[in-house]
Amino acid sequence: MNAYEQSFQGSMPKGILSILVVTLLGSIGCELDFPNPNAPIVENVTIQSLVTGAEAGMRVDYAIYLRAVASVGREAYYFEPADPRYTGELLRATPDPGGFLLNRPWAARYRTIANCRFLLDKAQSLSATERAGVEGFAKTIMAYQLLLNLNYLDDNGIKLDFSGELGVPFSTKPQAYAFIENLLDEANTSLGSPGTSFPFTLSGGFEGFRTPSEFATFNRALKARVAIYQGKFDDALTALTGSFVNTAASMTLGAYHVYGTGLGDQDNEIFESPTAPFVKLMVHPSFEASAETGDSRFSSKATLRLKPPPGTGPDTTTFDNLISRLAVSVTTIYTPLLPPSSTTRLPIIRNEELLLIRAEANIGLNNLGPAQDDINTVRAAAGLGNVTLTAGNAVDQLLHERHYSLFMEGHRWVDMRRHSMLNLLPLDRTGDVVLVRMPRPETEVSG
Repeated sequence: MNAYEQSFQGSMPKGILSILVVTLLGSIGCELDFPNPNAPIVENVTIQSLVTGAEAGMRVDYAIYLRAVASVGREAYYFEPADPRYTGELLRATPDPGGFLLNRPWAARYRTIANCRFLLDKAQSLSATERAGVEGFAKTIMAYQLLLNLNYLDDNGIKLDFSGELGVPFSTKPQAYAFIENLLDEANTSLGSPGTSFPFTLSGGFEGFRTPSEFATFNRALKARVAIYQGKFDDALTALTGSFVNTAASMTLGAYHVYGTGLGDQDNEIFESPTAPFVKLMVHPSFEASAETGDSRFSSKATLRLKPPPGTGPDTTTFDNLISRLAVSVTTIYTPLLPPSSTTRLPIIRNEELLLIRAEANIGLNNLGPAQDDINTVRAAAGLGNVTLTAGNAVDQLLHERHYSLFMEGHRWVDMRRHSMLNLLPLDRTGDVVLVRMPRPETEVSG
């Protein structure tokens, strides 16, 4: 079944629709609101259940996406003895168009979109004010999910027709960006008219974004990301004025994916104990080689593995002729007083990224003073001194800051590609090359 066969359409068999809804909801450990849980009726699914299901769906196979883009962008290796495609196909630029590295994240994003489309249908029975709130949420999440798939396929495009027909053509990248921007703008308009509260409750991952006006700042943050990806510098700055960017706020302020260990919930699959006998997710050596002394962004995100007993020296890990001595540390960004764990939250977008988006937009407009101020704010939070931007060093400095500030958050590969610098990523073995984009999933290509 291709991803679009799970889009919500009036002609879709209700049994298939019920399975999708139950699958999404079950993955977050929530209590279903079906009159008969053994024979759920789609019409009886509540708005709250669908919103909760959308949040759950965003997490599904997100770990695969992060591992893949980190591997291709040479941020990290994923040493998986049971499946060497992470160190084979991805690093040799030969991903299987029918393989899980491509298809599972792709399909998961469209399943969440399908959930949001059904949410929009359900909202038609609400009051105009309540419907506006649902529309603002659903369209924002749809845009975010489409952006992740566009990051994956880039010039290969994505599908913007959710009818489920295999022959529907792929969009171009400009068409996809325009569609995503339109969704975000429609959502932002809706968020301006639903009153002071939503007709549903969001999880703790959206703490600070639980009212329509607060959620609109999250929407504008995503719009700024989409704008900067296209080099629309003025649009990015305009969007940021409505976002939650704040020079005086914590770098960690933002929206997050949340995880749990309860029945039916999902844990953070990126997390591994850095002291385990074998760690799969390992830092690329270049992240250590280019780190500045005293940069807490490096020390908090990379853990030197030590030979037992602890302290007897570095313990290098070798797999498939690749070597690393640093484990990726899933930092507890949201709750810094607690140790990293399988319930550590992963960022969707946060203040540190927005400051760097603003810096990039100003660099693009040759406003080096404001860009330098934002970059130095980010550096100060990491325990580093100021830098001086010039026309010659500004882009390189920006990419350095984004590399360390946004490590393992899904940006490095995209950043180097959009700045035409993929050729600067390190190659570790003879025969390795840098993948430019994922292929189109073979399940989505007719013939």
